[in-house]
Amino acid sequence: MFSNFHLNQACQEGNLGLIKSLIEGGNYKVESLDSPLICASREGHLEVVKYLISVGADKEAKDNHGYTPLIYASIYGHLEVVEYLISVGADKEAKNKFGSTPFISASRNGHLEVVKYLISVGADKEAKDHFGYTPLIYASENGYLEVVKYLISVGANKEAKNNPGYTPLFCASRNGHLEVVNYLISVGADKEAKNNDGDTPLIWASEKGKLEVVKYLISVGADKEAKDTTGSTPLIWASREGNLEVVKYLISVGANKEANSYDGTPLIYASREGHLEVVKYLISVGANKEAKNNPGSTPFISASRNGHLEVVKYLISVGANKEAKDNTGYTPLFCASEKGKLEVVKYLISVGADKEAKDTHGYTPLIWASQQGNLEVVKYLISVGADKEAKDNTGSTPLIWASREGHLEVVKYLISVGANKEAKNNPGYTPLFCASRNGHLEVVNYLISVGADKEAKDNHGYTPLFCASEKGKLEVVKYLISVGADKEAKDNTGSTPFISASENGHLEVVKYLISVGANKEAKNNDGYTPLIKASANDHLEVVKYLISVGADKEAKDNNGWTPLIEASSNGHLEVVKYLISVGADKEAKDNHGYTPLIKASANDHLEVVKYLISVGADKEAKDNNGWTPLIEASSNGHLEVVKYLISVGADKEAKDNHGYTPLICASRNGHLEVVNYLISVGADKEAKDNHGYTPLIWASQQGNLEVVNYLISVGADKEAKDNTGSTPLIFASENDHLEIVKYLISVGADKEAKNNNGWTALDVARGSVKEYFLEDKTE
Repeated sequence: MFSNFHLNQACQEGNLGLIKSLIEGGNYKVESLDSPLICASREGHLEVVKYLISVGADKEAKDNHGYTPLIYASIYGHLEVVEYLISVGADKEAKNKFGSTPFISASRNGHLEVVKYLISVGADKEAKDHFGYTPLIYASENGYLEVVKYLISVGANKEAKNNPGYTPLFCASRNGHLEVVNYLISVGADKEAKNNDGDTPLIWASEKGKLEVVKYLISVGADKEAKDTTGSTPLIWASREGNLEVVKYLISVGANKEANSYDGTPLIYASREGHLEVVKYLISVGANKEAKNNPGSTPFISASRNGHLEVVKYLISVGANKEAKDNTGYTPLFCASEKGKLEVVKYLISVGADKEAKDTHGYTPLIWASQQGNLEVVKYLISVGADKEAKDNTGSTPLIWASREGHLEVVKYLISVGANKEAKNNPGYTPLFCASRNGHLEVVNYLISVGADKEAKDNHGYTPLFCASEKGKLEVVKYLISVGADKEAKDNTGSTPFISASENGHLEVVKYLISVGANKEAKNNDGYTPLIKASANDHLEVVKYLISVGADKEAKDNNGWTPLIEASSNGHLEVVKYLISVGADKEAKDNHGYTPLIKASANDHLEVVKYLISVGADKEAKDNNGWTPLIEASSNGHLEVVKYLISVGADKEAKDNHGYTPLICASRNGHLEVVNYLISVGADKEAKDNHGYTPLIWASQQGNLEVVNYLISVGADKEAKDNTGSTPLIFASENDHLEIVKYLISVGADKEAKNNNGWTALDVARGSVKEYFLEDKTE
C-alpha cells in the first residue's frame, strides 16, 4: 500500500493517468480517497474529481477545518467542478468549522459565475457563518461590485448585520470600496446604520482614512456629527488615527472641531496619539488647546503622558498651559514622570514646569516616578532639585513608595543621595516596613545593609518581621530572622509574628518560625494563641501542624474560648473534626459556660452541630444562663438546627435560669417558622417563665404580630396572665403595638381585664393604642 502523499500529489497536478494507475493497482482503500478528492476539487481538476467520485470517494469528505470538496471548489471559483459536485448530490449548504457555506465562500472571493450557479440551484443567499457574515456582507467587505449587484438583484438583505453589527455598507465603507458604497447607497442602503458600538459607515471610513468614501458619504447626507457609544464622531476618529486629509475635509464641511466624547475632543485625541500634523492643523483652525475630557485631561496633558515630545513642544509654542491639572490634579509633568517619559520631563522642566506640584493625593512628580520605578526620571528630577523627602497625603516619601513597589535601583539611588531611610508615613510605615510587607526581598536586604532599623514599629506596633509574617512573605521572614529581627516582638494588641502568621494561614512561615524557636503558646492581649487564631480562621493545615509540634489544644483566651470552641463558633467543620480526632474536649466551657455545641447552635452551623452530636456532645449542656443548644438555636431562629436537635431528642421544654423554654425564646424574638415547628412537635404553648410570661404574652409584648396570630390560631390562651396579672392585650397596649391590640380584640380578648393593680389595657395604653381606645370609647 502506498501513502496518500503520492496520490495527493497526482491529484494536485491533475495527472489522471497516474491516479488511475495508483488506484486500480489496488494500492488504496476507498476511505483513503477523501483527501485526494478534496485536493482535486481545490485545484479544479474536473476529470479527476469525476473519476474519484466514480470509484467511491466521499463527496462530503471534510478536512481538519471542515472544508468539503464543494466548499473548496467554490472558494477557488472552479465553476465546472461546482456544477458537477452539485449534480451528484453534494450538499450545497455544508458548513466548515467557521460556519462558511459554498455560497458564502464564492461570494467572499468574488466568483460571480459560481455565485449565480449556486443561486440557481437554491443556495441560501442569507446563510450566515459563525461570525454572522452573509454572502453580501463578505462581497461588500472585499469590494466585489458585480457580486454585490447580483446578490442585491436576487433579493439579498442589504441591511443584514454580522455579530458585531456591521452591514454591507459598513464593511464597504471601512475598506474604502467606493464603487460598492456608491451602489449600495443607490439601492437604498441605510447610511446611518450603526454597529454594536454605535459606529456608522462614515465613522468607520473616517477612522480608516478612506477619504473618497468619506467625501461620498458626506455628499449623500451622512451625519458628520454621528456619535458612537463612547460619544466619538467621525472627526474624533479621524484625528485619533492621524488621518490628516480626512480631518481637513471634515473640518471643511463644518464638522464640530470641539466635539467631546468621554475621552476628549479631536485635538485631545490627536495629541494623545502623537499626530503632530493633525494637532497643528486643528490648532490652525481654532481648536481649543485647553479643552478637557471627562477625566480633565487637556491636549497638553495627554501628549505629555504618552511621551509625544514634538507635540508637547508645539503645544507649548502656541501657549498651552504647562500647569494645567486634570480631575485628580495631575499636571503634564506628573503624567510624564509617572509614565517614564524622560525627554518630555526634561523639556517641561526646561520651560519652567513646577517640579513640586501636587495632585489630589499629594503626589509630586518625584513621588510618581519613584512609585513607578522610572529611575532615569528620578535621577533627573533629583538633579534639578526635586524634594526627595516630599510627602503625599498619606505621609509617604519617594523612598517609601519605591520600597513598597520593589524598585531596587530607585531605592539605591534615593539612599545614595541622602533620602531618609527611617522616614515614616501617617500609619508609621518605614521603607523597610513597606518592602517587608510586600515581599521585596532584595529591597529588604539592601535597606538592612545600609542600616535600616529592623525593629522599627508602625502605629499598630507592627515590625517589618511582623508584617512579612502576616502577609506570608517567607523569604523576607527568613532573611529578617537571619539578621537578628526579634521573633517575639509584639504589636499593640500583644500579637507576635507567629500569632499573625497562624491567624492568616501562612503554613510555611509558621513552620519556619517554629524551626527557629518561636513561642507556640504566645498569647496576645486577648489571650489568643497561634492555635486559637488558626482554628478561628479555618486554617486546617496550620492547625494540624501546630498540634503536631505540641501546641496546647485546650488553651483558652481571655473569654475562655478554646480552639475547638472558636472553630465550632465559626462553622469550620474540618477543623472541628480534626481537633476532636486529636482529643480536644468537646464539653469545654468558656467564661459564659458556652460549649462548642452551644456556640455552633447559636450561630446556625448545622453540619458542625450534627458532627458534635455524632461524637457524643451533650445536647442538654447549659451555659451560665441555663441556655441549652436548642434554646440558643430557637432564640436565634435557626430552624434547621432546631429540627435536627429535636430529631436527636433535645428537650423541647428545657428551661434556662429565667424559665425560658425554646418556644418562649422563639416567640419573644419573632421567629415564626421555629414557633410553628416547635408547636408541631408538641411544645407547650402555655409554658411560663419565672415571671409567668407565656409564649403569647412574650410575642404580644415584643410586637411580633405573625407569631401572635399563629399562637392564637393553635389555641393559645389569649387571657393568660403573668405574675402581675397582665394579659397579652395589656402588654401589647403598654408597648404601643396597635396592630396586635386590634387583632387580640378581634378574636375576643377581654379589653376590660385587669392586672393585680387593677389596670386595664386602656389604663396602660400609650401612643397610637391610647388614641385607638379613646376613639373607640367616644364612638
